[in-house]
Amino acid sequence: MRVKLQLVITDDGQDETTTDIITLQKDAQRIEHLGLTLREAKQLLNTLQKRLLQHQVEAFLDGSSTCPDCGTSLKAKGYHTRSFRTLFGTFKLSGPRLCHCHCTRRKTTSFRPLSALLPESVAPALLLMETQWASLVS
Repeated sequence: MRVKLQLVITDDGQDETTTDIITLQKDAQRIEHLGLTLREAKQLLNTLQKRLLQHQVEAFLDGSSTCPDCGTSLKAKGYHTRSFRTLFGTFKLSGPRLCHCHCTRRKTTSFRPLSALLPESVAPALLLMETQWASLVS
């Protein structure tokens, strides 16, 4: 039997994005073949987390790419990657460095919108788990 898992993301009911997550070839002839193996489950969660993070970051960056004062598109000065640690692994996220619009005077000439979304490089859920585990160690 062939099992194909897909991720379908809808943005406010408008756009629908379908992404293949994993395709498994599963037999039901022996007990070892039943369900998911640990390797398959890790691959599934890692791929799902990666796709979801990419989509969320892209949606955030799309909203941050215009000037909040005049609505002009902001120009990219360059791109950078940032590591983000989650319960399901460490992921590299790419984000632009944008130049401020000249309609309003600012302290800096450019900014990284991804820094507003990710003030820390570790997800709160991972920090919680690490803290709970550390409290159990004597």
